[in-house]
Amino acid sequence: MNVQRLAYALIVSVFVLSPFADRLAAQTGTREDFPGVNNFWRIDATASNGGTINSPDLAIPELKRRGFKAVINVAGGATAEAEGSAVQAAGMKYFLIPINATALDPTAAESFLKAARDPANQPVFIHSGQGHRTAMLWMIKRVLVDGWSVERAGAEATTVGLINNNAFVPGYWQSAREYITAHGK
Repeated sequence: MNVQRLAYALIVSVFVLSPFADRLAAQTGTREDFPGVNNFWRIDATASNGGTINSPDLAIPELKRRGFKAVINVAGGATAEAEGSAVQAAGMKYFLIPINATALDPTAAESFLKAARDPANQPVFIHSGQGHRTAMLWMIKRVLVDGWSVERAGAEATTVGLINNNAFVPGYWQSAREYITAHGK
């Protein structure tokens, strides 16, 4: 077993196997079919997260119809500018805060936390390629802004998309933990 996989296994065991995980999984993170979005997860009344907006013509009007006030795109990419224009044309705020898949930039994380915690942006839809980075950032927000324990926030993160189905996920867990530790918890 390589070091990265071992680190992931240890981190996940702390989060997922905590005595709170089963209870928390039942309380948060509802996966939904959502027109034009892959991996859509309703977190709570203030936020939802997901993967790529693969059909803006379907997704953006539906986000607006459901009352979303803002979209935070942490993936970036070639379609980000057009997506931003469409979101703003629909009357919502748009934040483009690209998060590198291999290293969490503290400045980007701070920008995310500022946008996500602002009540004027809620409910907010946060998205990345598959939703892993959004779940990582939401975990950080839960601990540093909402005062949750790392275990509770980690359990929720697993229910809203921070699942080990690609090579970057162990690094996301590590980045979240390092950021939280560096910022006071």
